[in-house]
Amino acid sequence: MTGETKNLKVSLIALVFVILYGSGFVGGRYGLPYAEPFYYLAIRFGATAVILFVLIMCLRVSWPRSGYVHLILSGILLQGVFSVGVFYALYHGMTPAVSALIIALQPILVWLMVSVVTARKVRLLSVLALIGGVVGVAITVYRGLESSSGLTPTNIAFGFLGLVGLSAGQFYYQLKNPGAHLLINGCVQSGSSAVVMLIGGLIFEKGIIRWTPELLLSELWMSVGVSIGALSLLFVLMRSESADRVASYFYGVPIAAGLIAWPVLGQRPTLSEIIGFAVIMVSITVFNRSSRPPGTKDAPAVPADTSVPATDGS
Repeated sequence: MTGETKNLKVSLIALVFVILYGSGFVGGRYGLPYAEPFYYLAIRFGATAVILFVLIMCLRVSWPRSGYVHLILSGILLQGVFSVGVFYALYHGMTPAVSALIIALQPILVWLMVSVVTARKVRLLSVLALIGGVVGVAITVYRGLESSSGLTPTNIAFGFLGLVGLSAGQFYYQLKNPGAHLLINGCVQSGSSAVVMLIGGLIFEKGIIRWTPELLLSELWMSVGVSIGALSLLFVLMRSESADRVASYFYGVPIAAGLIAWPVLGQRPTLSEIIGFAVIMVSITVFNRSSRPPGTKDAPAVPADTSVPATDGS
């Protein structure tokens, strides 16, 4: 497989991931009014774990002998902490625009983590591209910011909790590189997150759940489309790309969410949003090109990743 073919393959995987992951913001809006966040997430992650366990048994996938601690910790951060932060902020009134702007800091946070751990030389073009991505997201959501409500210290803290969970979970997973099968990844991470969400619900919530068609449809899509589909593609990307390059794709999530909300929620993109989309796409392209090691212009696009050191998964 040539370098250009691998480049195209990774780009297509990233595109589908961004679309599926972005759909989660729309899908969550259908179900969140009918269940409290911890219980909503416990149902979502529990259903995901059950579905994946059945697939593992049917396909006779071998369970690894080690690496479970890394899978559990990264899963709780990447799925549990991130989802709790975002969903609780939305549940208490923060608008998706503000939430998206906070999460848009994720590529910069991961880039800083990678730079500190690897002590690599900082490239000015990469820094400018990352800043450009944040500017693009700000342009995309600024109208939502103008009329936003729920900007309380608690909601902002929840938003940043989600940001830290997503960034730390992705970085930790790539740092430890458990190397388990994709189905094992999803099952262990979703199952452990479901347990944590259930405990959180029992402690902090009243257990109010209204079993409406909207809730069931939302849970089904979030379990299958997002937790299985999107996160499986994320694992593929994390195994083939550096941590900071994978993080840069999250700039595209607000684009996907905005475009999906158009036909589903009737929210037509404005001119400012379209401009913001364009800035984000240019920033992602520039960053990914500038983050390649020197002398690899014509080399395969998916080399063995050296940006984050991997262990044997023990």
